Amino acid sequence: MNKNIDLVANIFDVLKQMNVADIIVCAGARNLPLVEALEYTEFNIESYFEERSAGFYALGKIKSSKKPVAVVTTSGTAVAEILPAVIEAYYQNLDLIVVSADRPKNYRGSGSPQSINHIGIFSVYANTAIDWDYLTTEFKIISTKNKPLHLNVCFQEPLIDGKLGEAKKTTVTVTVQHEKPKIASGLKIVNPIAIISEIDFLDRKMVKDFLLKNKIIHYAEFLSGLKNDAQLLSLQIQSSDSFVKNIFKNKQASTLLRIGGVPTLRFWRDLESDYKDLPVISFSSRLFTGLARESKIFDLQSINQVEVHVDNVVDNQIVLSFDIELQNKKINLLNEHKNSEQNFVNKIANYIYPHAVYVGNSLPIRTWDGIVSINQNNQDAYANRGANGIDGQISTYLGWAQNKPEAWCVVGDLTALYDLSALGLAVGSTNKKRIVIINNCGGQIFSRILGNQKYLNAQKVDFKSWAQMWLWDYILIQSVDQMQDLKNISGQQLIIELRPDNLQTESFWKQWDLLCKK
Repeated sequence: MNKNIDLVANIFDVLKQMNVADIIVCAGARNLPLVEALEYTEFNIESYFEERSAGFYALGKIKSSKKPVAVVTTSGTAVAEILPAVIEAYYQNLDLIVVSADRPKNYRGSGSPQSINHIGIFSVYANTAIDWDYLTTEFKIISTKNKPLHLNVCFQEPLIDGKLGEAKKTTVTVTVQHEKPKIASGLKIVNPIAIISEIDFLDRKMVKDFLLKNKIIHYAEFLSGLKNDAQLLSLQIQSSDSFVKNIFKNKQASTLLRIGGVPTLRFWRDLESDYKDLPVISFSSRLFTGLARESKIFDLQSINQVEVHVDNVVDNQIVLSFDIELQNKKINLLNEHKNSEQNFVNKIANYIYPHAVYVGNSLPIRTWDGIVSINQNNQDAYANRGANGIDGQISTYLGWAQNKPEAWCVVGDLTALYDLSALGLAVGSTNKKRIVIINNCGGQIFSRILGNQKYLNAQKVDFKSWAQMWLWDYILIQSVDQMQDLKNISGQQLIIELRPDNLQTESFWKQWDLLCKK
């Protein structure tokens, strides 16, 4: 009896039924039956030695291709390394499939090498976990679209026991369910202010038309692709997200409307405390309200079924005049602090646009949303805004950017240090990649939020050797004037290390916070 090759054939059948085209294979021996047989399939195969990077890389590919991607691992702690990517996929509603090779079931609990219990290792974050061995004669897999799936395959010795063409497949039925937020039928919304976060490119026109039709004042984050849109300027708060809070503080609006992903802006967190009684209604393709307290969520596609009543409580002209005034003060402040982190980010954005951009979590994405003032209408943009961690960011970027002519990535120094093995995923690629690292010597967001230097995780490293290790070009920029040197770089893969003046950065934040409170 060919035990292992039959299992392999069944796994491949499941992946085909789920419309998988790309498989990322991680190093190991227990997964040898899968690796050996993949040579005779039509899947697109990539190999990588490190599971955490491979998992996040798969997320980027899923987001770009709109198709499920499978990651194949060996047994033992290799499976545990993918947990962070599975968590991120769960909160982003991405179809990540983990195929883990395992030792026979009777090894579990024995303490034998590489025989940890895989089943349940992903907890609630894997929609379905299938435990498969040669005794299984029939399987019905019920999976939820846009949720991670775990397929665990127990292989016997010898590992290679036949050829794929000789395999005898069992009956495997795959049913994919599609869980969505409910439809907003007959919903009435009175005097809303909207926050627009991540929405798919194809949904942007629909959202834009909704905002224009109902004349809704809104704050658009860059992931919406609508920030600084010319047609929306008469309705858009651009200078500071503090305007959103002030409008509700002054009782000029009665409902907060969230459109797209969970927002980044600080006011969203205030909804759990100072504004816990403010009605919040979300329209999103994701299933999460993003709040611990009660709120309503509806399918984004049903947003045009909503009846909106605006009583002109908010005077658009007054709001926008104050917004323009504050925006001008921001520009002046940037000019006064030319080598601050804020001005570095604002200037580098001009070099990036209109190319695709991936922005890392923590301070970079907040600075990008709050400072960058260029027209980002329909720019191809992405960020890992599921669990909001800083791990796996560069790996995700590389998967997302794989088929784009030119793609940029902007991350902080600690984020880059978390993902030093990622650059190996770009070996052999031919498109232009630009990774910008804002090296401010530690987690400056903790200083800004918590007001205490001891939380910084300070470091003193540069990234030149990292670039050399993976044969990437490298450039160090310590002043805005040096950004002109970027025009002379023609290489395909480039690390750009920005070292802002931390004293100017701190001074900018202090003055800007005071201006926003007035």
